[in-house]
Amino acid sequence: MKYFELRKNALDLKKYLINYLNILTSARYGNLNAKADKGFDNITKQLSQIANALLESIRDRDSMINEYIEREKQSQNLKQDFISTLAHDFKVPIIAQDNTYDMLLNNSFGELSETQIDVIKNLKISNNDLRNLVIDLLDAHKLETCDFELNKEKTNLDELIKEVIEQNKCVLSVKNKEIIYKGEKIIANVDAFLIKRLLNNLISNAIFYGKSSKNIYIDLERNKKEIVISVTDEGDGIHEDINKVFKKYYTASKKYSNIGIGLGLYIANKIVSAHKGTINAANKEGMGACFSVKLPA
Repeated sequence: MKYFELRKNALDLKKYLINYLNILTSARYGNLNAKADKGFDNITKQLSQIANALLESIRDRDSMINEYIEREKQSQNLKQDFISTLAHDFKVPIIAQDNTYDMLLNNSFGELSETQIDVIKNLKISNNDLRNLVIDLLDAHKLETCDFELNKEKTNLDELIKEVIEQNKCVLSVKNKEIIYKGEKIIANVDAFLIKRLLNNLISNAIFYGKSSKNIYIDLERNKKEIVISVTDEGDGIHEDINKVFKKYYTASKKYSNIGIGLGLYIANKIVSAHKGTINAANKEGMGACFSVKLPA
């Protein structure tokens, strides 16, 4: 009789331990709703109570963490919506102001002196910096909300780069800098608007961070596998962690007393990634910082 009782207890214990093991394994993989068996003696009953209490505690904490994450998401969405709305509202008067400067420079309100022209040009550049910040904020918001689609078309990159250089002539003139471009006619299937945005960001970066640089070099070339666009300055190079320059809100503008919130290179990286390409930053020997964009040929 004693033998059969011991054998039954052993079988009960085995069954209990298998169930207990299954509960722990299930909890390990995220199922926190399972419960351990009640047990068949004082020790196993106490063990089950402890296990079930532990699982309940983990469930409560998991629920609290999920609620916190959801609140953080809602808070972040509100911040992003606020920034986007504010940036959009800023954009209209900035464009109107820029048009006014153009009218003044075209003598629409009468002849200007050389001093007045220089002052208005500087005002136009400052206004352009502000506009770029607003556009960066809007673009960053689009990237965060996945509202980012490519409108690809066959584009002459040589002509596109020359157009961007022409658009930056006013800023280059005031900053006493010059772009030296070397390239050839290359047709690529890209989103022309975004590639312009990319180039403007890289040129702006070279202008404002290459303080000691007079020349900015842009090269366009193509090999069998890829199209390479590089923008190089003659400044002091990148002294910070190169791996961080493409991160959101990372900027050295405080150090150089320039306007910036660290979105230009972040957006440039996103544009290149959307085109299935790569962008790299490096310090070029004998020169300054060099940003190389590689797009599929």
